[in-house]
Amino acid sequence: MPQSRREQIVREVMARCQAAIAPVIVLRQPVTAIPREQAPALVVSIVSDAPVKRSNDRMERELVLRIIGHARDPTDGYAVADDLLCRAHSALLLDATLGGLALNVAEMDSDYQAEDADVEAIAIPAYYRITYRTLVSDISQGG
Repeated sequence: MPQSRREQIVREVMARCQAAIAPVIVLRQPVTAIPREQAPALVVSIVSDAPVKRSNDRMERELVLRIIGHARDPTDGYAVADDLLCRAHSALLLDATLGGLALNVAEMDSDYQAEDADVEAIAIPAYYRITYRTLVSDISQGG
């Protein structure tokens, strides 16, 4: 079964993040709260994926990912979450083509509003825009 180029990119992002922050876990878009015993953790979520420009039989697309460093550390949760994001950032931008899957990875503005959680929970977000190309007729093929 072929995977879309979007899915290939998300899996590559997760693998790079996991390698950068091991043994801390990387979760993909969890639908429930992260249990205390799983923190610290890094969460990767798809914010959007949009076609932006067509050229003949190719479509340029922009995938926006939200990567969140989660920590539950009563002494310095902000430092723990920030460290996770720093290591993930370095892993993503070391090769901004993600091994040829993308045209570019770019950091975007981040929203640092507090998230609803208990006293010790910290969540720091970062957003990345990944530009990639597919065939118009086949989103599993790079263009």
